[in-house]
Amino acid sequence: MFVKRITVSVHATDELSRARFVRRLRELPELRVVRGPGDVEVVLMGVDDTAAAAELRRRARDGGAPVVLVADELGETELMAVAEYGVRSVLWNRRLTQGRLARAVHAAAGCCPRLPLVTALM
Repeated sequence: MFVKRITVSVHATDELSRARFVRRLRELPELRVVRGPGDVEVVLMGVDDTAAAAELRRRARDGGAPVVLVADELGETELMAVAEYGVRSVLWNRRLTQGRLARAVHAAAGCCPRLPLVTALM
């Protein structure tokens, strides 16, 4: 039986962080990392990462693939902005596990019931 793998595109301002994250994603057999557009886009955001914030705004404006945000830290203002940008899930980098990552990508791809953003933050 053939199961379609979800394609994931990863965006980060730091190429080393991107490479580490891609290596983690490749451990999940149901996901396939691509350089171009994917079914789901993951944006890595560091502390005070204005370039990543600009990337989120651009993606929201373009209306592309659903976005999962992996953040080092977000203040209340940034969190409200993220919700406005249409981010499907927010994961805290320090609490990231393979299970949480897989669930967030599957939820963003529409493979499971969509939860409110607040639920994804707990």
